[in-house]
Amino acid sequence: MIDWLARHRFSVIVTTLLILPLGLMFVSGRRDSATSLPERVAMGVAGWLQGVVGGALGGVSGAATDYVALVGLHEDNVRLRSENERLIAEALEGKRLAVENQALRRLLEMRQSRRDLDLMPATVIARELTPFFRVGRLSVETEGSPPQPDQAVVTMTGLVGRVIRASGGTADVMLLGDTRSRVATEVLGRGILGMMVGSGNPDAYLARFQVSQTEPPLEKGAVIVTSGHDRVFPRGIEVGYVPRPEERRQAGPFVEYDVILAVNPASLQDVLVVRGTASPLRPAGQ
Repeated sequence: MIDWLARHRFSVIVTTLLILPLGLMFVSGRRDSATSLPERVAMGVAGWLQGVVGGALGGVSGAATDYVALVGLHEDNVRLRSENERLIAEALEGKRLAVENQALRRLLEMRQSRRDLDLMPATVIARELTPFFRVGRLSVETEGSPPQPDQAVVTMTGLVGRVIRASGGTADVMLLGDTRSRVATEVLGRGILGMMVGSGNPDAYLARFQVSQTEPPLEKGAVIVTSGHDRVFPRGIEVGYVPRPEERRQAGPFVEYDVILAVNPASLQDVLVVRGTASPLRPAGQ
């Protein structure tokens, strides 16, 4: 008996403490007397024990409920994260397509506005970088007839360069910043003729505009366009602008201005190759 009580002492004590108040309450009710000190002590202990047990059970129940809720929340988070990644990918794809559509629309507008030119669409397929991570040369692929050397390459923004080598439907394009580049140009609205020479600066998209010493000084922001006198680049294509005319310098018999180029070759995806002057009997690009 003693061994059994020792093994089950916790259960016996809990049962006793729970039953004892009930018995005392029953006896108190039978004799209809005031509650005695032992009864009050027993009832207090029983109430405390019930509170402890209830709190423990409530804590276990709350923990179980929280665990179930957290499991469901984790699943919702995984689902929402996957949905968010999908929406971000779709948004980025939409932006990319919007940029491409805008670029193609601008090229189409240029073909419509320059019906005097036979323009052939081409896609940039490679970029050659300088040591300063600037684009020094482009390779393009045409959709029509094969390009030829010395054909101009343009965009709606302005002049890109000219074809220097062609093989099949692909061509290498020398950009305006190349030291070998030469473009007959003029100041828009001023009639001042000059030559645009590549700066060879690998750290910036710059060129040098050389004019006669007898010409009046240029103003800030003066726009430089092709003059067409070299018979390579059609007239009226924007080349760039003069940012700081006060920094002009002497270059042999010429005065030289730095020119910021109108086209950033690093951002190009599609361009137009000028095959020549459009025939008056057919629309340009056909």
